[in-house]
Amino acid sequence: MHRFAHRRNVIAPVDPADNAELRLTCVLLDLPFGTFAIAALVWLLKRPIRTTTTFLLAMRLAWRGDRRFLAHAAYFAMACTLSKRLLDLGCSHVHAHFGTNPAEVACLAQRLGGMTYSITFHGPHEFDPGLRLNLHDKIAKAAFIATVSKAGFGRMQEQFPEFSAKFRLVPCGLDAAWFDLPLSDVEQSRDLICVARLDPQKDPLLVLAAACTLVERGVDFHLKIAGDGMLRAQLVAQIAAGGLGSHVTLLGWQSQSQVIALLRAARALVLSSHDEGLPVAIMEAFALGVPAIAPDVGGVSELVESGASGWLVPRGDVLALADAMQECLGTESVELRRMGGEARHRVRLHDVRVSVGLLDREFQMQMLSMGTSRVRLEK
Repeated sequence: MHRFAHRRNVIAPVDPADNAELRLTCVLLDLPFGTFAIAALVWLLKRPIRTTTTFLLAMRLAWRGDRRFLAHAAYFAMACTLSKRLLDLGCSHVHAHFGTNPAEVACLAQRLGGMTYSITFHGPHEFDPGLRLNLHDKIAKAAFIATVSKAGFGRMQEQFPEFSAKFRLVPCGLDAAWFDLPLSDVEQSRDLICVARLDPQKDPLLVLAAACTLVERGVDFHLKIAGDGMLRAQLVAQIAAGGLGSHVTLLGWQSQSQVIALLRAARALVLSSHDEGLPVAIMEAFALGVPAIAPDVGGVSELVESGASGWLVPRGDVLALADAMQECLGTESVELRRMGGEARHRVRLHDVRVSVGLLDREFQMQMLSMGTSRVRLEK
């Protein structure tokens, strides 16, 4: 399997496993500009009509979508480079993660090179019609579409009933090593941990507002936030304005081993997301027997059930989130252990080996008809 990525993350990965994966990945936007120009020229000379119509398709997608014509011209250039490299590698199928720009690059590459492609819709971006992602065009040409949650599968079936036969449910999963880790046993901890990007989708300002409510109520707790992003400065300002310095700590990005240690030392995981697909952070907490407090968005309710594996709260409801955090902090140890056991049981249904098997079966069907190699394109 050959790995390609659209671009690098703005912040370099801190986990050794992520860095090892990055070394195996060809990042398209890291390539010299001349690489794209040469690839486009090669396609234009080799297949002038198809190349021209592919460029026009990119412009049509821009017109029907976000109107960022220069960005879609860049997607065309990347598709020229990607499709040429795929053919040189003998690849007959490409799998794209996310229905955003990676899916468009795969779609354009398919038109140029003739290989098939598929996409995993993680959410929530694919479920927001306001983003104008041209999903109809991408789904129409795709061999199949994988969705990571039952909620996402249902949303796609509802929005695109004409393509119902193309949708597959392939849940997110954890590496098998997670299921060998010992259960957490820190019920007396007053720590709550939030593992999330600091961006509008994850809405970390909401969990800070809930923390302010707990301080006003005189609740004893400490909230640790692992992650970073565009909202960091606003969080720093809100922590100072709300007098949260002794109750909230911003940790920045953490490695996998650091996240495990933080989860093991916490009473519960807390998320305040505006929207979600199927949060891996919840699965990681559950694997350690740590219950979760999270909003009822996306596929969260497939993992979190109030009174069973944690606390499910309405989206954007500060008081409900604060109430759940306070209830968690006051829950008896025996009840937390019961919730942790149920959480561990539920996450065992999300084994990455099962997910890989489901995808591999689909890939094998494509390989039988198109070739012997496959490639993954990530955002």
